[in-house]
Amino acid sequence: MTSTALDAAAARYLADATLGNPIRDMNPLILLGCIAATAAIGVAAPGWIIPLAAGAVFVLVGFLGGKGRSYLMTFLKLWAGVGLILFVLRALLTRGGRVLVPLGPISVTTAGIDAGLRFATVVMAICAAATLFFALVPMRHLMLALEHIGVSPRVSYVLLASFQSIADLGATARVVLDAQKARGIETEGSPLVRVRAFFPVLAPVFLSAMSATEERAIALDARAFNREGAHTSLVRLRRTRPWEWGALTLLVLAAVAAVIGGVLGWF
Repeated sequence: MTSTALDAAAARYLADATLGNPIRDMNPLILLGCIAATAAIGVAAPGWIIPLAAGAVFVLVGFLGGKGRSYLMTFLKLWAGVGLILFVLRALLTRGGRVLVPLGPISVTTAGIDAGLRFATVVMAICAAATLFFALVPMRHLMLALEHIGVSPRVSYVLLASFQSIADLGATARVVLDAQKARGIETEGSPLVRVRAFFPVLAPVFLSAMSATEERAIALDARAFNREGAHTSLVRLRRTRPWEWGALTLLVLAAVAAVIGGVLGWF
């Protein structure tokens, strides 16, 4: 390898990690604070309009972060699978106000609809915040940011390995199911057929997970993970920009004002 190639390789490793998007390149903890503060504003504010607006802001940030289409589909699925159910249950079980639809012992009232909208939008704002954060931030960047503020590398590795194991188990399960299908075993159809095809997959999936755990342990030993002292990393997060601190400060102040206003009844 020529000196020019070596210099280029060294410059690539010494450069700040980038995902090609200013929002995704933010410090993960700063982005977490901004998202959490926005969600807190939606939770603390009365009514259902502001929580719904917070969800819309999260969708906008998802598009600005380059994950808009996939995030929007996930958000709509959450609304269809969780938000709608929460709305219906709360609307049916809350009494008070004018009766709109009598349903025997229960009825749909104006107060029930307001309570259902409030409860569903608040829960969806919280779910949207968590979903957006994990859609924008790679877990390795989050763990590296935690180490920078003093979290033990052992703790960050356990968290990273836990999240990675979930993805690995899902990928391994899909591979085994495809292999079973290639052998002529029926894996699609009615729920009973799917359940019967799923149980034989468990053994190879967990055996593969145990083997991967042993490989990770060997790799950690080879990299002197248990050595005392500061650890090095091939990934370097870029420095936090002033506008990121400004956005976090404004959102935190707005969240504090919303919480105080909600407690004291200023709204």
